[in-house]
Amino acid sequence: MSIDFVILAAGLGTRMNSVIPKLLQTIAGKPIIRYVIDLCKSINPKNLISVISKNFESNEFFEDVKTVVQTHPKGTANAVLHAIPYIDSEYVIVTCGDVPLLEKRHLDLLISDRHPVSFLVMEIPDELACMPYGRVILDNDSSFQKVVEYKNATDFEKEIKTANTGIYKFEANLLRKYIKKIEENFISKEFYLTDILEILKADGIEIFAINTEEYWPFHGINTMEDLSKAEKVAQSRLRKAFMEKGVKLCAPDSIYFSYDTSIEADVTIEPNVVFGKNVKIKSGSVIKSFSYISDCEIMNDVEIGPFARLRGNSKISPHSSVGNFVEIKQTTFGKSSKAKHLSYIGNSVIGESSNIGAGTIICNYDGVKKHDTVIGDNVFVGSNSTLIAPIEIENNSIIAAGSVINRSVSQNSLAISRVKQEEIKDGATKVWKKKRKL
Repeated sequence: MSIDFVILAAGLGTRMNSVIPKLLQTIAGKPIIRYVIDLCKSINPKNLISVISKNFESNEFFEDVKTVVQTHPKGTANAVLHAIPYIDSEYVIVTCGDVPLLEKRHLDLLISDRHPVSFLVMEIPDELACMPYGRVILDNDSSFQKVVEYKNATDFEKEIKTANTGIYKFEANLLRKYIKKIEENFISKEFYLTDILEILKADGIEIFAINTEEYWPFHGINTMEDLSKAEKVAQSRLRKAFMEKGVKLCAPDSIYFSYDTSIEADVTIEPNVVFGKNVKIKSGSVIKSFSYISDCEIMNDVEIGPFARLRGNSKISPHSSVGNFVEIKQTTFGKSSKAKHLSYIGNSVIGESSNIGAGTIICNYDGVKKHDTVIGDNVFVGSNSTLIAPIEIENNSIIAAGSVINRSVSQNSLAISRVKQEEIKDGATKVWKKKRKL
């Protein structure tokens, strides 16, 4: 059976009250629309067509999809009508672009169904009874009768918990024929795709409502509140998946993941840790509280934090330690090396078994360009040192505490750069006498 997908993605999302279009808002770091596109692509459809508004023309998130512009927003049926010329499979599945929590198992329910027309139905929980989804009216034998849009529903119909998900499968020939029979709604002046179900039923075509008895996978995003609820569900899924894999989350609800976070078994993550995009963590590592990690690979048996920040395509090698209030950016941090306290390390390569003392700053930016620092193996950088890049500190060398180093240091050397300390005898007594007279 060949299948095409049509994604309805032309909504303006005005209720978000944001300059960022609704479908480009992110959940776990990924745009809403990419969840839907990637899910549909996983089914390997013959054609994947997205109906978009003119605001999305040439948008990078639609580059791998056939796009059709709906120039004037006239409802879901009008949007599908724009996609009809590009459909050439036996069946077509129509879905909304704002359902990022949808899963493959739901699409599989449609694909395996053999009715000429079928659609997914959800059950709205009591606490969300006022969600404005079209209510599905069923006969006493649970066969489909009609769908009533919420804005057009009576008070009695609004009390019904069975609702339309907006996800349908049609025999393509039926969709082509009957979509042209949908009339403009006299209240909203829009063309509703849901109306096609009643038209088909009136012509004796069997329609099957597949009741998933779920809600959250079909939770649409229209407001910032909707977005926050979807984020909560997505994070809950990620946390559950990691714990099932053998990752220890000390306080799961306080830990936030990106959609692409990769963590091996036997990693421990303490409370209040945030992961940005592109993080990979190997087995045996511990991420301590209040750390923020993005664009970073952490190898085996590494200790990070608390209060550490890692970013910028950094790699932390096995058995190393990055401690509290240490920031690392665009750096390869060597095996068994450590930076325990209060340091900034940027655009650097750190060798093995080196120590970066408390308060060390690598000055990598001159106001125009970033410059590199190379620190070799078994190097000891004393506390409160300033290393001015570009610079190389060779193997087995020592940087004395409090030094400002602006030239490379050769192997096995001791580098000291300090203002000469002076001591004035009885100087403190003289200072206090002078201050007390003022």
